Amino acid sequence: MEDRKIKDIYGCDYIQDNGELYPLQRWYNQTIDKNVSEISVADVLRMMRQNEFMELAISRAIAFLRENPFEGEQYEGELLEKVSTIENHLIKDYLDDLRYILVHAKKENEVYEWLIEKEREEFQELIDNFSRIIDGFHN
Repeated sequence: MEDRKIKDIYGCDYIQDNGELYPLQRWYNQTIDKNVSEISVADVLRMMRQNEFMELAISRAIAFLRENPFEGEQYEGELLEKVSTIENHLIKDYLDDLRYILVHAKKENEVYEWLIEKEREEFQELIDNFSRIIDGFHN
């Protein structure tokens, strides 16, 4: 699946317009032409914001977060924060991965060099809140 283009996986077409495409339309056309392995953190975050290709966005987010729980486009922890807001039914297949990520994030947060101590506290609060959500799941 890593070498397949998104447009082939989802069977979607390019957005056509006789005039100028809007930035979101251009992003969509560029994104569906990417292979799964070419999807960036920025793409994943935008997919989630736009509620597009959510299965792919979640699986890529999990992969990024397993490598780096502080992953983000605009600030540290942005991706984990975004994943924590996804509807429960979409993340239920990733509970074990998310538990691992949250345990790892908690350990890493203790030694991470934040610029401001308040950021460490906010990230810990995110971890704690998301952990409660995950712990509340009944499979």
